[in-house]
Amino acid sequence: MVGIAGKSQACHTCRQRRLRCDMRRPVCRKCVKGKRTCTGYDRDFIFVNRTPSSSSTTASTVLAERRALRQLKDAPADPTSEADLHRLFSESRHNCRKFRQYAVQLLEATYLPKLPVSTTEGSFSWAYRLSDLLKPSRSLDTSLFAFCLSQLHVTGTGSASLYECLNQYNTALHYLYDDLDDPEKRSQEETLAAIVVLSTCELFVCPVSNSWSVHSHGITDLLQLRDPETTSTPAWRHLLSRMRLLCVLEAVTNRQARALENDVMRRIVLQPNLDSPLEEVFQMSADVPSILEQAVALSSVTNHDALLSESATLAKSFLAMVESFESWLDACWKASSTLRVWSVPSRVTNPADTDPSEKVFPFCFEFESLVVAVPVIMCWAVIAQLYSNVIQIHDLIEARLGRRITLQHLLAQAGAVAVIDGPGASGASGQSTPLPTAGEGRSIEDIRAEGTKMARNVCQSLQYMHQVEMGTYGGHATTYPAWSARQYFRLHPGHEREAAWLQNTHKMKGPGTRWGLAQMRFADIDKPLAGFPQDTT
Repeated sequence: MVGIAGKSQACHTCRQRRLRCDMRRPVCRKCVKGKRTCTGYDRDFIFVNRTPSSSSTTASTVLAERRALRQLKDAPADPTSEADLHRLFSESRHNCRKFRQYAVQLLEATYLPKLPVSTTEGSFSWAYRLSDLLKPSRSLDTSLFAFCLSQLHVTGTGSASLYECLNQYNTALHYLYDDLDDPEKRSQEETLAAIVVLSTCELFVCPVSNSWSVHSHGITDLLQLRDPETTSTPAWRHLLSRMRLLCVLEAVTNRQARALENDVMRRIVLQPNLDSPLEEVFQMSADVPSILEQAVALSSVTNHDALLSESATLAKSFLAMVESFESWLDACWKASSTLRVWSVPSRVTNPADTDPSEKVFPFCFEFESLVVAVPVIMCWAVIAQLYSNVIQIHDLIEARLGRRITLQHLLAQAGAVAVIDGPGASGASGQSTPLPTAGEGRSIEDIRAEGTKMARNVCQSLQYMHQVEMGTYGGHATTYPAWSARQYFRLHPGHEREAAWLQNTHKMKGPGTRWGLAQMRFADIDKPLAGFPQDTT
């Protein structure tokens, strides 16, 4: 099969310079007037070798690979850029704006997606707002310097070592603590920006997520001290949006609602901020940590009747949340007349796939856009975690009773209402929310099948998010979804191959993708609510 590279009919010179070509032949008049050599109109031919083992190969996939390889080849270590970064940082006390503008440009080349995406939505929009902040701030500039160094380090486009990144990160933390102690500085947007930059930097230089809880408390204190009458600027809204995502993820992965219980944070989490699909998903997710925390406490309940009642109530609450997320997904699919996600043969290899003909995930997902992919994958991940907790509650009750029990029998032990006592609950303080039909007619086998499907959906989305064109943002945006899928496969027997596949994602390889970046991992859940089954071997 033969494909012609590119669709533009312009001459090579005008295409490279991104000029409008008049397409005169044999040479274009634009080049002649500009006193440039017109390199003509000939196009390279791309030969596509399609074999039984690579039946998905097309001209478009080959072109995508060539673009990705060209990007990697054109991004060697650039000592000039790194030197400029060091120089501008050293001058930032006198000219912080110039340093921040340069830092954002460097992040565009490393961290931010290369695809045509809106700079006003998504969990990376905050980065474009940094250059709008004009007040001097050592905490912000040092945090931004550390973040830029980390991107040069993980992408191999600079000589910065991990030690240097961590050294600057720790220095930035000291400056941040000083600013939080300063009555004037702690309410400035630059201080909030420093927290946002440091929390993102940690994804690439810190192996565990302990510091995220510290940042969530820091942002709560900062919001309490900020005058509510202070004008909310675009930069503030984008930074706050990022911090809201951080606090929700910290609460969901720790299964504790403390970070969201503060009255100020509760108002921040629930108030409409930026009109984007991702914001909608995270606003729904704000309800989840409170129910997760109550589920964790079930194993300590000793009274038989109380355990049955509380377990049934929580199971219904989880299933009602699942219905909310599924409704959001349905609305997402219906919002477009074209497909928003579709499956294609996977082209990446994983060490867990010992037999190429029996890959764990032979297919992967492509998405309409990154703006669609991130909230949809997040939605799948939350649903997987919710289903996992329903399964764990059911297994806990069976273990305590010493006999089998159907899901419907368990749900029947709940009253007509389930209490959702969290920041997103109806009313002022966790009023009862009717859940008359949550889980009606469903079996535990159905729940297991749907939970497995959601976790597998997350895994099948990783290839899309790890394309070179996604920047390092693509991989970091899967930190929670990959964690959720990993917990599902770890905590429920029968998914050993999927769990091994996820454990080896850093060793994966594939055309046009980038794997193996050192990134923070949320801590694994120790054990399911009923404990792991005893090993009888």
